[in-house]
Amino acid sequence: MSLTLEQLEEERRIAALVVRHCGEKYFPLFDRFDQEVQQRRSNSDRIAAALGGAPESSRRTSSRN
Repeated sequence: MSLTLEQLEEERRIAALVVRHCGEKYFPLFDRFDQEVQQRRSNSDRIAAALGGAPESSRRTSSRN
């Protein structure tokens, strides 16, 4: 089963809370989620650029405002 970017972003947020409340020993968990989110965003943006569209991250940011 593959997680969506939105699901990964939520898991990253939860992992950050775990690090904040339970200690730095859980940082590798957060780091793994963070790397995956960044990689997926980069992949989406690169594909959009190749197709001549706006990067996905731009659309997400504008849709939140």
